[in-house]
Amino acid sequence: MKDSSTRSDDELMRAFIAGDTAAMEALFDRHRRAVFGWLVRHAEDRAEAEDLYQEVWLRVIRGAPSYKPGSFNAWLWRIVRNHAADHARRKKPALSLDAPVDGEEDGASFVDSIPDSAAVHALDGMDAAERRERVGSAVASLSATLREVVLLRVNAELEFREIAELLHLPLGTVLARMHNAVAKLKRMVARERA
Repeated sequence: MKDSSTRSDDELMRAFIAGDTAAMEALFDRHRRAVFGWLVRHAEDRAEAEDLYQEVWLRVIRGAPSYKPGSFNAWLWRIVRNHAADHARRKKPALSLDAPVDGEEDGASFVDSIPDSAAVHALDGMDAAERRERVGSAVASLSATLREVVLLRVNAELEFREIAELLHLPLGTVLARMHNAVAKLKRMVARERA
């Protein structure tokens, strides 16, 4: 039998369905950082994100019998996104872009995860807190459709094809939204610095 670290997500999910609870623990461990980090950005505080995280995994466990092998990652993120949307409908969402991505206090934030480029020299010379504030403010001001694509790509690390499937959009639309979001972010950050 393969070690859980060498088994694919689909293999682990099939093993869990067959009764191997350690397989689900391996999936928790493998996806914790991305899922929890994404939820932290959609919750008002860390405690709420922890509750959402547990509820997501309960949905994964309850939905396991209906899981169809393919892309576990896309299936998981559909659950995460739908649960976050349900939660947002019940409560006004808050976006916390300076919270650590991995849920740890010393982890890198979403803002820190956006790579520097020659087009964003407006951030040069700023300390980390000011940089986070500027970029975070710019991301928060994006429309919900653009912000969602950015967060799914950067924080959830989904491929554009997976984002398109998750959002039920053509791949070209997702790529265009990401392009528009990046262009707007660059303009907003540069304009604030001027």
